[in-house]
Amino acid sequence: MSSGPPIELPRRTLLLTGGALAALTGVLSGCSGADDAGPERSGEAAATSEGLRRRAARDNAKLLARYDATTAAHPDLAGTLTPLRDTVAAQLTALQEDGAPSPGSAPGVPSDADGALAELIEAERALADERLRTLGDAPPELARLLASLSAAGSVHVYLLGEARA
Repeated sequence: MSSGPPIELPRRTLLLTGGALAALTGVLSGCSGADDAGPERSGEAAATSEGLRRRAARDNAKLLARYDATTAAHPDLAGTLTPLRDTVAAQLTALQEDGAPSPGSAPGVPSDADGALAELIEAERALADERLRTLGDAPPELARLLASLSAAGSVHVYLLGEARA
């Protein structure tokens, strides 16, 4: 047992984490196995799963490109953005099954750091929301992964918001 002082977390962090965990618990409790699916249904589920995974990987690749472009345009933000960018890169690795999706061209980045952070916040928020919307179409294993990635995106939104403050 540690005899040091207790760790104090800001109330917003606790609420955000609790909310993400509550959403994740609700999603996971609604997931059912595919044990009752026939062969035809299993093929459809596999195709749906593959399509959802590819789309999620493509979206993550675009987000990664946005982090890279923002860091290149605003090197002073590298200390803040690098850990989040590394998480997005790890998520992309978890989503990839058959090679890296092409992120396309680098997105434009506002010339002011606050505007650049605001665009990253919006991109993270939109992607987290999109992942929550697709959970009902995903098989259980992929739904758990997408829910986890959505929760991580929500945490990124919070952390980027704190960096703007």
